[in-house]
Amino acid sequence: MAEKYDVVIVGAGPSGTLAAKHAAQGGCKVVMLERAAIPGQKNMSGSYFFKTWMEECWPGFVDQDFLDGHIKLGGVQFAWTPDNDYKFYGMIVQPGAETMYEMQTVFRNETDPWVAEQAVKAGAELVCATVSDAIWDGDRVVGVKTDKGDFMAPIVMDCSGLHAILGKRTGLTNWGPDKVMLGLKYIFKGDPDELRRLMNTYFDDEGNEVDYGAFPIFAGNRPEFWGAHCVCEPGRDGTINLIIYQCLAEMIANKTNIHQRAQWMLNMPPYKNILDASDFVYCNFHCLASGDLVGYTKKSYMKGLMIMGDAGGFAQPLDNFGANCAQAQGIIAGKLAAEMTKAKDFSEEKFAEFEERWKETWLPEDNVPEVNRVMREGSIDVVIDCMDEAMNLFFQKKFENYSYPAIIGSMLPKFLPVMGEVPVIAGAMTGILRTGVKKATDMMALLASDD
Repeated sequence: MAEKYDVVIVGAGPSGTLAAKHAAQGGCKVVMLERAAIPGQKNMSGSYFFKTWMEECWPGFVDQDFLDGHIKLGGVQFAWTPDNDYKFYGMIVQPGAETMYEMQTVFRNETDPWVAEQAVKAGAELVCATVSDAIWDGDRVVGVKTDKGDFMAPIVMDCSGLHAILGKRTGLTNWGPDKVMLGLKYIFKGDPDELRRLMNTYFDDEGNEVDYGAFPIFAGNRPEFWGAHCVCEPGRDGTINLIIYQCLAEMIANKTNIHQRAQWMLNMPPYKNILDASDFVYCNFHCLASGDLVGYTKKSYMKGLMIMGDAGGFAQPLDNFGANCAQAQGIIAGKLAAEMTKAKDFSEEKFAEFEERWKETWLPEDNVPEVNRVMREGSIDVVIDCMDEAMNLFFQKKFENYSYPAIIGSMLPKFLPVMGEVPVIAGAMTGILRTGVKKATDMMALLASDD
């Protein structure tokens, strides 16, 4: 016999747990269906949350023991390699650990069970079950099929991640290689004291360990668009997370293997010295939408169903910070579900309100996948190649005792190929510029009204 609820939520991640919490607090009978043995088990083990935002969503978060020992990051370094070797061009932004610590390093297999527990305390149920299909009544979703039986509800929410089964079955999403980036994480364990020596960390006045150097992010586009970074956690038993991302479309086209990039990364200084003194533990994989050219799903609801978080492609396309997007949608969906249940109004118009409400947040402004064309279609390679030639010429002329005016004059022609990329770069920035102009216009109108 099918279990009956007011709300069935597929996935106990960032959006699913907050939707469950707010729907339950609003009087709904709610169940979260989680395919893992425990929430967070299937996530890549290291991740980031915005600390103050998490405390707003889940009071008590900042006081939990699972945050102890995590490193403070002093800044971010972005470095693009034009030759898949040791040439790098980029920038370092180092606002300091007090600012950067808002980007709280966490292990999701620790945080997600606690978050799910808070949703259960709010009145939701948690069931470990794998969803295989939607249950229909005409053109309306009325439940889901799982390996633990059927779960029925007038409101179903798909919060199950990028490969959302319900999204595919209902036609709301069907992501292809252009959307998907494959993530690989290697986990190592090193001696904490040796890591501290190699990283040159220190402890602040509050006892937090700080990595004074910038948090390095490497990237390139030859032959596939990729990114990589490494986070060392001496205070978490010497855990080292080495993460590599590659766009699936280019991997298929160029017949490349993500482990090839990983092996290159393992031998990159300064990581090689750190990893040579460490032991390999395991690797895991995760699909995400960083660097995608697609953006959000065109429609996030239908009769009986709302889709949110990674399931709907709702991550920032450039940097793939997605937990905050999912959480904002989860709050909206949970509160709306409580309103619908109380009013016994499950019309398509009410489900459409979910989309109307999230479109009133910052989320639509962040849907700018066109920005990634600069990285994935070669424009940044042209810019970096010109910069590389110019810098080689700069040092060559300097060592030959040329004056700076002469050096600069000889460098300028090296940048002429960049002019051909200006239309592409301008087009990629259209969404950002449109938002900027709108906000500036709104601000000017506000100032004028004050006068």
